[in-house]
Amino acid sequence: MVEVSMSAGKKAKASFEKVAKKKPDPMGLALGKKAQAALVQKDYASAKELFERAQAICEASVNKAMKTKRAKPSGSQEAEIKVAPANPKDDMANEVNLPQPGSDGHVIAKSKINLPRGAYNYAINTSSRLAEHLTATGGKWQTRFPPEPNGYLHIGHAKAMHFDFGVAEKYGGNTYLRFDDTNPAAEKQEYIDSILSSVEWLGYKPFKVTYSSDYFVKLHELAVQLIKNGQAYVCHQTKTETAVSRQVLQGFQLHCARNNLSRHETPLPAGAESPYRHRSVEENLRLFEEMSKGVWEEGSCCLRMKGDLRSDITSMWDLAAYRIKFAEHPRSLDVHCIYPTYDYAHCLVDSLEQITHSLCTLEFETRQAPNGPYYWLLDALDMYKPITWEFARCNITYNVLSKRKLNVLVSQGHVNGWDDPRLLTLEGLRRRGYTPTALNRFCQELGVTRNDNIQHLERLEGCVREELEDEVDRRFAVLDPLPIIISNHPGGSLPVECPLHPKFPERGMRTLNFTQTVYIERDDFRESDDKSFYGMAPGKTVRLLFGYNITCVRVNKDDAGEIIFIEATYDETSLGTKPPKGTLHWAGLDFTHGEVRIYEKLFSVEIPGKRVADANTITGTQEEATGDDQNCDWLTQLNPNSLTVYQNALLEPAISKLTATWSTPRFQLQRLGYFTLDRDSTFHAPVLNRIVTLKESKELTFMRKSKK
Repeated sequence: MVEVSMSAGKKAKASFEKVAKKKPDPMGLALGKKAQAALVQKDYASAKELFERAQAICEASVNKAMKTKRAKPSGSQEAEIKVAPANPKDDMANEVNLPQPGSDGHVIAKSKINLPRGAYNYAINTSSRLAEHLTATGGKWQTRFPPEPNGYLHIGHAKAMHFDFGVAEKYGGNTYLRFDDTNPAAEKQEYIDSILSSVEWLGYKPFKVTYSSDYFVKLHELAVQLIKNGQAYVCHQTKTETAVSRQVLQGFQLHCARNNLSRHETPLPAGAESPYRHRSVEENLRLFEEMSKGVWEEGSCCLRMKGDLRSDITSMWDLAAYRIKFAEHPRSLDVHCIYPTYDYAHCLVDSLEQITHSLCTLEFETRQAPNGPYYWLLDALDMYKPITWEFARCNITYNVLSKRKLNVLVSQGHVNGWDDPRLLTLEGLRRRGYTPTALNRFCQELGVTRNDNIQHLERLEGCVREELEDEVDRRFAVLDPLPIIISNHPGGSLPVECPLHPKFPERGMRTLNFTQTVYIERDDFRESDDKSFYGMAPGKTVRLLFGYNITCVRVNKDDAGEIIFIEATYDETSLGTKPPKGTLHWAGLDFTHGEVRIYEKLFSVEIPGKRVADANTITGTQEEATGDDQNCDWLTQLNPNSLTVYQNALLEPAISKLTATWSTPRFQLQRLGYFTLDRDSTFHAPVLNRIVTLKESKELTFMRKSKK
């Protein structure tokens, strides 16, 4: 049999997709799904053959893809790519076909095309266990969102929540919020509180809030049962010794593959097994009890599940079930000194909570394979088996979403805490001024897919920008003030009426005071004018937005040559007339002093951690998104200009009054972007965060046009 490489399988897929895009024959697309399943299971020969057959069917088809035109709203503005429904959960689960509770797809909770020789499908529910489950749930859908409280949630968790809660809500079911609190060394009450707050902020209402630690006693009982069944043992191998055993097993796998040998009929080489694997049940029970009483030192031993060392799934190679940790737990404090691992607790708690659909990201796919450890453990303990389904993670350009990397940024002081507005943590986005509706809309637009992908940051920004465009009022602020003295001003203040929103005059007006001294941005003045410059210059007339025309008559400098102030005259007849070439925002003497924080991209490259030569080339793979295989120090790619602080900005007086509100005020500073008040604000010293710029980037504009 000719061996087919992964590259050949992917080339066949690309060729099929190119044809199917133009001629999407239903039979061809169905065969393409089977081919994709084979590709995911690394059966490259079958995948290549199926993709080629699917391509041939599509090529011969008379079906043609329908061209769709994007509708335009009334008015001059064009619509964005999509408009999310009022409730983004309404259309959830349209992209995926999940089995109904109690259906054949629930009896066989997970299937796999072409299981390897000797492999067993552990994901089959017995009639009695499934009947017990359906009785407990009443046939309802039950999902869970299981964050580990070792950090703050980020935008990827928002996508997972949108799917987990959305699926259950669509079918009238329930969603558990379950804290996977099995690693006390990394967990804090601070993280638990933040997660609860973020879930509520996004608008989700869990059926129940539970913790893996709620089941510690039951999990311990099941571990004892596993030992009595001869399916778990206490192992004293060191990390180094375990790594050597795994290398031996990897060599065994390679030997069998190269020589076309059945792994399950070929003897294991020496050193593949732990020397403690064949301890007696009695000895393992004694040692496990000693572990739970603190007799053994941390790291000296662990309880391992006796999986399948011949499996092609490495997570079947005797994963740890319990380890010793002398750390205080956020909830149970120091009651326990051994803690279950994720691989042990996750599936068991899913079963104990009667979850119908356990939805996870793709990194758990092999663990949740029908011949993987998730179902192996449930089968070994004769427990109910949930349906599992995996989807692609959310990756966004110019950011990292790995909790490990986020923790590095926070702990090493590269950002100002987990809620730093430059981070895509939910607390960071909330502090920056993003709305829950914008984030939910972004997740809705992403949909649910099994294909790894990297989303452009501008797509996320576009969701909040479009929402704020019509919703928020307009205000003035000058970030870097340059004084302008109006030499012919009559004194006092002249009222200037400004609309709260130019598109919606019914919202009313606000009055600003045109005083003898006004301020413009320093960048809006140049000593040398040119045709492309719309700001002020010597002898040039500009319009103060909604106000009067002013003309520069003199530039005053200090001994160092720095401009101190400008002298100008104003045209008292110009109010409401056609403006000249330049129109500038401005501030009067009654404006409030405040601080304005301008946020830019956190990293200087699209894919942090990727080699510099390729860092701005998106190929859309998970490995490139995380950068773990790129041999590049991702911290060196931080953008040194990701935060600019203007400490002496001048703000419209009405902004200070917003500090007294309980809500999160958002507004547009005209010509500057959309802003919100930071929690550091006081009435006398407001602090503003820029949410997003006024216009999307040229890159995203091009992307939108290319999709027409």
